[in-house]
Amino acid sequence: MNPGSPREVLEAVRRLEAELEVLRRQARDRERDAIDLREALADDGARERRAMVEDLERVVDLIGASWRSTHEQVADLGRRVDDLRQYVEDSVGSLRAARLELRLQTTPANGDGG
Repeated sequence: MNPGSPREVLEAVRRLEAELEVLRRQARDRERDAIDLREALADDGARERRAMVEDLERVVDLIGASWRSTHEQVADLGRRVDDLRQYVEDSVGSLRAARLELRLQTTPANGDGG
């Protein structure tokens, strides 16, 4: 093994230091890229969660509106059934109280006054 001259050793050390500085710079760039990527992913995740919550709020609003509408329709139908039941009961009561009178009259034949 030939140790080389001090000048060669110094130049080799300087080349290694320069290469090491390049590697450090690349590592810092990659670390910044990784940090940026993590932040972008976190932002994307937050946007997705907000969008999902907004969509679920719309679904809940639609279900609520549908439920209220259905509830109102059922209540209206119940009122109509009650009104119809009352009408039927009143009609049945009127028919029970009604009297049927049948009068048989003979009419004068051909204009005979009666």
